[in-house]
Amino acid sequence: MDLSVIILGTNAALPTKDTITSAQLIQTNHNLYLIDCGEGTQIKMQQHAIKKNKIRAVFISHLHGDHIFGLPGLLTSFLYSQRKEPLQIFGPPGIKAYIETVLSLSASYILYDLMIYEITDVDTFRYEDELITVSAIPLQHRIQTIGYIFREKTRFNILPEVIDKYNLTYEEIKALKRGESIRMDSIPVHPDNNTTVLHPVRSYAYCSDTIYDESLPQRLAGVNTLYHESTYLHALKKQADERMHSTSHDAALTAKNAGVDKLILGHFSTRYSDLNPLLEEARSVFNNVILAREGLEIAI
Repeated sequence: MDLSVIILGTNAALPTKDTITSAQLIQTNHNLYLIDCGEGTQIKMQQHAIKKNKIRAVFISHLHGDHIFGLPGLLTSFLYSQRKEPLQIFGPPGIKAYIETVLSLSASYILYDLMIYEITDVDTFRYEDELITVSAIPLQHRIQTIGYIFREKTRFNILPEVIDKYNLTYEEIKALKRGESIRMDSIPVHPDNNTTVLHPVRSYAYCSDTIYDESLPQRLAGVNTLYHESTYLHALKKQADERMHSTSHDAALTAKNAGVDKLILGHFSTRYSDLNPLLEEARSVFNNVILAREGLEIAI
């Protein structure tokens, strides 16, 4: 299964003529999962030939405008792409009122099932479908902010001799690959004894706006790819703390302490026309660092 993140927006606070604010897509097989939806998100989807009808669920980190102002436009534009599939939206308390108010006041038409869920207990939140699971972690910002951890489900390969031994049907093979047990002539056939794990489970953590938090690495245990905001260079650490944001040094230290394999920096202040100093600062602490660039697809 392919698993990657597609960067759509990289800016903090403000869009520019070339770049927009926070938005990303998790891509797995033919499904897409949108994380945050800054102003101009659907324009970036058009520029990068992304089919928005493939979006299965939306995960919003917090209610600051640079993370949600593109959402009402995206929801209403589905009318013109004849979306029929249901869409689930997850976010902090207030997301339901925000969406319903904008749709009501603008007399917008939604012709598909729109299900909005407010996350009131971060520790117990869980989204699951046949491909991935998503859990939530608290982030420390000026308003309630949620980080998300995406994990693919364990995938199995059937041992060839097992297929021949039991003369398995296609549906039985699929069940074992999903990790389910089957029965053959009243004899249980378990995946543990008859399959091999295709590859280690891959995971991706999205940590949007947050001050440096020493407890965060523990919450990120086992994650192999981390996106972490890096609004400022460390020379502006005082300003970062006052505004409850992180520096590139902070992001790298979090990645190092969490033991992740790969760090993606984003949410850049528009004061930086050259982002390489943020990259260099992070690499002085943690080696494997990537700058988020709009349109960039990164394997998880």
